[in-house]
Order: sequence, then C-alpha cells, then structure tokens
Amino acid sequence: MSSRTETTTRATELVARVDELRRAEAQFGRRLAAVRAPNDTDREAMRYILDAPEDAPATPGGLAAHLNVSTAAITSLLRRLQERGQIVVAPHPADARSKVLRPSLRDLNAQADELTQRIESLASEFTPEQTDAITRFLRRLAEEIGDLP
Repeated sequence: MSSRTETTTRATELVARVDELRRAEAQFGRRLAAVRAPNDTDREAMRYILDAPEDAPATPGGLAAHLNVSTAAITSLLRRLQERGQIVVAPHPADARSKVLRPSLRDLNAQADELTQRIESLASEFTPEQTDAITRFLRRLAEEIGDLP
C-alpha cells in the first residue's frame, strides 16, 4: 500500500471514529437531559467559577460575558447551580451593587463526575507519547470546530 493510500485510510478511519464520538456524545447529552443533570452551559459556568482567582472572583456579569448570554439567562443558570448546592452567591467585597460567585465547599470536595472518571481511567491505558498525540489531535479538532461559521 502506498504512503498516500495509508494516509487517506488513516484519515478516513479518524473521520469515522469522530463521527461515532459525536453520535455517542449526542446520545449521552440526551440521557443527561432526561435526568436533569447539568447541561453544557452549567458545566462551562462551573469551570469559569472554579478557575476564577481568589483575588478576582467570578461575577454574574463576567460569567454572562464569558458565556455570551443575557443577564436573564445568567439569573436562571445561577438559580440552578445554587439549588444543586454547587455555588454560593455572596455580596462583592468592593462593590455593594455586585455579587461574587464561588464554588461551594461541597462542590470543591466532590469527586469528578462519572464521565471524567472514565476518561481518566481510559487515559491511563496509553503511554505519555500516545496521550500527547491524542491530546494534540483533540485540541486541533476543537480549534477547527471553533473556526467553523
């Protein structure tokens, strides 16, 4: 088999596996929604809140800008996160008109969700070099998807 044919075959195989991943992810998303688990926006909001530095905590306005959603949508999202006990909303120490968003101690000490645990377990099956290649591929794939109109 020629080098060009091997490259085409590998690319075709990758495309097929990414398509399978997309279908599996869509099915997983539907199952999560069915049991009212956090949606993608909720998870991204939690990442933003968790990543905020202690001296510059997340605010509702900053979160709205990060997620590119309206303040009304943020109000609903924050209510969901509070009801689940994932965040604490407190007065801003320097601006009485604003609030700060902090992860609850319960959320900080919670184990990773089941999918994260499975990904970590699966990753342990690969060598560091293989993991680096997979990571590079997934990062580039995410960039390409992000560049689509």
